[in-house]
Amino acid sequence: MQFDNIDKIAEISSKTNFSIFELPKKVALDTIFTNSVHVTPKGDKKLHISIEQIREITKLTSSKQSDKLYIVIEQPELMTIDATNAFLKALEEPGQNIHYVFLSYNAGLLLPTVRSRANNYYLKNTQPVKESPNYSTDVIKLAKSYLSASGTSLPEIVEKITKFKKDDPRGGVLEILEASIELSYKSYLITGNATFLQKLEKLLETKEAILQNGHLKLQLIANMI
Repeated sequence: MQFDNIDKIAEISSKTNFSIFELPKKVALDTIFTNSVHVTPKGDKKLHISIEQIREITKLTSSKQSDKLYIVIEQPELMTIDATNAFLKALEEPGQNIHYVFLSYNAGLLLPTVRSRANNYYLKNTQPVKESPNYSTDVIKLAKSYLSASGTSLPEIVEKITKFKKDDPRGGVLEILEASIELSYKSYLITGNATFLQKLEKLLETKEAILQNGHLKLQLIANMI
């Protein structure tokens, strides 16, 4: 669904327990919805939202609230798998007057199990879905090759992907997967072609398996055949 003004996020969020807003990357997320509890990504080498951060808000929301309490998670696409699972568990029994608000730069990176439980919104006219993915030319090239690979060409593409970062193969694979996910997600929103949606589901499954230390080549090939 579309919304036409960032100032309306608070009003929209008040009508549901869980909402996701996809915003342009030029928007400073910490300036939105200031009368709320914000959870922000942290990390020295790589930003992420940890399970510990989610547990903290779970403690906060476990007590009965007489007034509306808004929990705003900035860049929820950076949640770890453990953090995502903890959040989904918290959603099973939402406290009274609790409203979860995701402010995302790339909602396509969120697991379908998360997106399916929320009302999803993107800003009208700015159309962040048409913005070019913010990755290097080499990453975009490999991501496009991976998305278009056939059964016969897939092993060769996967070989290139796993060798993209020799000092950090898993990190390189995840970066290319994230670019592939964003390309597939935006292509689906723009064209409505269900093929992109089917690939998106497989890409998200692949990313989750690799985050759980799955075998790189095996997962890259098995989930895309």
